[in-house]
Amino acid sequence: MQTRPRVLLVCFNRLVPADQGNSRRILQLLRIYRGLGHEVDLLYHADEGHDVALSQAMRAQFGLVRVVPSRASKRIGTDHACRLSDWYDKGLEAPALELHRLRAYRVVHVNYVWYAPLLQCFDASVTKVLDSHDLFADRAARHVEAGLPPAWFSTTRAEEDRAFEMADVVLAIQQEEAREMAARAHRHILYLPWVEVAARDFLPRKGGPDSAAGGVLTLGYLGSGNMWNVRSLQALVEALGRTSLRERAPFQVIVAGSLAWHAAKLGNTPGLVPYGFVKELSGFYASVDVALNPMVGGTGLKIKTVEPLAYGCPVLATQAGIHGMSQVWQLPVFESPVELAEFLVTELAPGAAGGLTRLREQALRTRVAWQAECDRQAGYFTRWLAHRLALPAGEPVGA
Repeated sequence: MQTRPRVLLVCFNRLVPADQGNSRRILQLLRIYRGLGHEVDLLYHADEGHDVALSQAMRAQFGLVRVVPSRASKRIGTDHACRLSDWYDKGLEAPALELHRLRAYRVVHVNYVWYAPLLQCFDASVTKVLDSHDLFADRAARHVEAGLPPAWFSTTRAEEDRAFEMADVVLAIQQEEAREMAARAHRHILYLPWVEVAARDFLPRKGGPDSAAGGVLTLGYLGSGNMWNVRSLQALVEALGRTSLRERAPFQVIVAGSLAWHAAKLGNTPGLVPYGFVKELSGFYASVDVALNPMVGGTGLKIKTVEPLAYGCPVLATQAGIHGMSQVWQLPVFESPVELAEFLVTELAPGAAGGLTRLREQALRTRVAWQAECDRQAGYFTRWLAHRLALPAGEPVGA
């Protein structure tokens, strides 16, 4: 009896609970492979911990699961430049090849460029997929330009290019990043954006401004406590704290996720409500009228922009907040948190009922357009993969 094609997925992210964008991105690819009829195994590089509950959850999601403790040095060189060899863990190679001998993988899928060297352990009979998640070349410089200290992984263009060359296909999460990769003369770059499955219609909040109760306009800002989010929160609070706006701001901003801890440190800011961690996304977004993403910079696709749309909540964002989605965006967008704050005070709050109706209509059109865009791009990847797997081992794929 012929077995289903098998995929080995390699990652360091704690996939359950999937409370980070990178984890949910990986689960998106899991759904795509399953939709193609593939069986997916997991090689978990346990950077983010391992416990009984996580083990049980992973085994419910995947065919086989192998856990490897992380021994990568993760050394950071001068100018915050990281080498692949310092972040790559050669201890992954033996278990990956052992699994391959047992399971005969047709596809090996790794996440992030510093895992690309693992692909070199497999011969041409295996299709090698690298999900970039982000562009990491000169990432430290982008932090410095924004007045932030460099953090986490940043590498040189030469190192990143070398990683891309190790894969048969590189997935870019943003259209702009795919274009940059292609401009660097890389072949087989595919744009595969992240999308959350639509979970709720766009409905007025119970007790909200456009209900019979006529409640206070409630805004939600859900995010992790990374430096970009903290800087963006500070910029929004500074904008709302201007005297001319503060005196005319009949709304509250609920800050949730680990970002709430930073909101609490900002002191007694009028209208700012630190909430803490959210157990259920649908409940949080049903409790606010509009989500906010006042990003001042950053890289990658912003989960704080995609996520509210899936849960039936309009979102107001800056240009940086819709980076990667501008081609489908139909809601208002702002050059800065100051412009966003001005809109809240002068345009939305005074006539919340009519304004909220328009935002929900625009949000629905945006969600439909984004879903269509994501479905189209996923179709390109699945057709590429089906064509690649149908070829005799080692035969090159056309551009």
